[in-house]
Amino acid sequence: MLAAVLAGALLYPLISRSAPATGSLAPDFVLKDVRGHNLRLSEYRGDIVIISFWSSWCGHCRESLSRLNAIASLPGVDAPVLLGVNLDGDAGRAAAVAESMHLSFPMLVDAKQSVGHLYRVDDPPLTLLVDRDGRVRGAWAGDTNPMPELARQIKELQSQ
Repeated sequence: MLAAVLAGALLYPLISRSAPATGSLAPDFVLKDVRGHNLRLSEYRGDIVIISFWSSWCGHCRESLSRLNAIASLPGVDAPVLLGVNLDGDAGRAAAVAESMHLSFPMLVDAKQSVGHLYRVDDPPLTLLVDRDGRVRGAWAGDTNPMPELARQIKELQSQ
């Protein structure tokens, strides 16, 4: 048990440096998707949103994207809005990865890494859960598998 507490204490600073604080408003942003259409985070106010920051060179990112793509099939969970934010800045590459992985959610391209900086993404992947009021409810960084806790929190938010 002590090992788990120490591991959590060591991981907490990494997560807290890499993401907006739980309970804080998720900073609004506008990015183009891989087709060139603008999407604004605030347009999804009223919805539960999952934002996944990723890079094509990151193996853990691909695992995370694959897990998130399957979230629609979780029992008892209505699918939240999923937004992938590619940090490479290459729409063609992001589209190719999304297509090869059969991802079913919008892929946004952070061409200037401005949103990545705004969200303090130091080490992708970074997955954020944003509630209907636009507040960050959870953040998972690195190779952490957020699915069990993410599914639990989504169900909790949907029952409110």
